[in-house]
Amino acid sequence: MRRILSNSEKIIDIPWRMAIWIFPIHLYALLVPLILIPVVSNNRLLLEEKIFNVDLLFLAAAVLVLGSLFEIIQNHIDRWFVTSESASGNGYSLMDGLFTFFILLGQALILIGLIGQNNIMKTFAVICVLAGPILYYRKQLVFLPTSLIGTINTIVAFMIFKDWIIFMQLITVALTLLFFSRLLETGNQFYHGLTTLAASSGILFLAFVINNFSYG
Repeated sequence: MRRILSNSEKIIDIPWRMAIWIFPIHLYALLVPLILIPVVSNNRLLLEEKIFNVDLLFLAAAVLVLGSLFEIIQNHIDRWFVTSESASGNGYSLMDGLFTFFILLGQALILIGLIGQNNIMKTFAVICVLAGPILYYRKQLVFLPTSLIGTINTIVAFMIFKDWIIFMQLITVALTLLFFSRLLETGNQFYHGLTTLAASSGILFLAFVINNFSYG
């Protein structure tokens, strides 16, 4: 038992009670984008009449899962204790950079999938994807491209599906920023779980409005 506990202490810097809260939420964040796959599959014929490219939504789900995987790897490197100095906080690293990029790419694929016939929107998405790594490398406005695409995605989805529930995505963004700020200010890792929960739940509302739309 002592040996097991010793090995565990090398892996995490948080109490096991906190780990029981944080670990399942990160598993949820890893898997929740996959909800798009059955929802989009079940409503494919209808979506083909309403959006630009249905298959890009499947690809977006896979890319978002990959992004969450890189976040989990970075959290493991940081021993699951997020501070303002750690790469999982306000720091920078390869894994964190890949996490940031793949989340941005997933959002861009959703936007193009929804309204890729619009060249302005398509160009906007490509510019954001290209700008993301540059801003990350320069450590300036790192979350701006993702924030812009996420906001436009919400507006476009509302224009297509006419469902106000989609604006809950903006609420999850606000909650993410609030919880993340509290996490860095207090060091209380309970906010780590709340940040991850809020940040990963926006995709649920897209899945909901797609499914709801099929019922008229």
